[in-house]
Amino acid sequence: MSSDQNGGGGDWAAPGSSTPPPGWSTDQPAPAAPPTGWTADAPAGPWGAPYAAPPPPRPGIIPLRPLGVGELLDGAFAAIRRYPRPTLGLAATVMLVVTVVDVLAQWYLLSGIEAPGPNQTLSQSTDYASRFGTASAIGAIVTVLATLLLTGLITAVIGDAVLGRPVTAGDAWRRLRPLVWRLIGVSLLTSLWWFVGALPGIVICVIGAAAGSVALFVIGVVGALVGVAYVWATLALAPAALVLETQTVRGALRRSRALVKGSWWRVFGILLLAAVLAAVVGGIISLPFGLAGGGLTSLGGRTSGVLFSQLVISGIGSLLASTLVRPFSAGVAALLYIDRRIRAEALDVTLARAAAETPPG
Repeated sequence: MSSDQNGGGGDWAAPGSSTPPPGWSTDQPAPAAPPTGWTADAPAGPWGAPYAAPPPPRPGIIPLRPLGVGELLDGAFAAIRRYPRPTLGLAATVMLVVTVVDVLAQWYLLSGIEAPGPNQTLSQSTDYASRFGTASAIGAIVTVLATLLLTGLITAVIGDAVLGRPVTAGDAWRRLRPLVWRLIGVSLLTSLWWFVGALPGIVICVIGAAAGSVALFVIGVVGALVGVAYVWATLALAPAALVLETQTVRGALRRSRALVKGSWWRVFGILLLAAVLAAVVGGIISLPFGLAGGGLTSLGGRTSGVLFSQLVISGIGSLLASTLVRPFSAGVAALLYIDRRIRAEALDVTLARAAAETPPG
């Protein structure tokens, strides 16, 4: 049964939400204390072994309890294994569009024009720079929008995967479609806050450059990186809060900040680890294609046909890498949001109840 058939995002409604689904309380109940004799240090029973608490329920890809780092990473892989069509299939479809647009834009704008050399005039160099900048801007915009859309879709899949519900790509899209503009708003505001976080460091860099102080310039660079990193981790859970709780734009940002508060270093470390793993895997996959494309240039020059072939080969490598890597990164962020809510709000109790009440799909 899809998430739409089970009350939309009601299973994930935040405490105090004004529109809980029928039969669901808006307050997350506190975990019940284990009965006497069920603790690990209980006296031995008649069979010579102490009683132990039953394991937490696991209706889907993760056990419903606070998660360790390995479980977060494994949960993202488990979602891809169990739901290949709505994860890898969606990623391949979305990133194929990105690849086609990027390849065509670069081929159209850069075909028949050489990179600036020492003997070229200023107008030739400016023309190449403007073409290259336009192609890069088109690719960046399309990539950002596609990544944002894919993040929302994978988050919707994770919401059902945690409860063990069957979910299709169509289910994920129907859930995300009313929230697309809000998701774009979250991305724009997050980018604005990144700039705000980096602004003090940028100012110090400008002052250092004007004063000719290398030390001051380095301090500014470090300060800008620290500011961006702080905002990145603080607001990283906003897309998951938006999709799974059907929050407003500002509400999603506030939810992310509240959930990360008190656990910033852990959230930052897990996100950084996932990003490093994704970058390494993506680099390994795309490297042979990049080398093959570069070899074409060295053998056949920069003719229009060679440039197109080079862009296609490199695009295939990028497509394969993105198809595998982006669902993993989005899945880790969504599971980290769930882990923070389990730790802060005992969401595991509500999810266990929802899983028990969900009819077989």
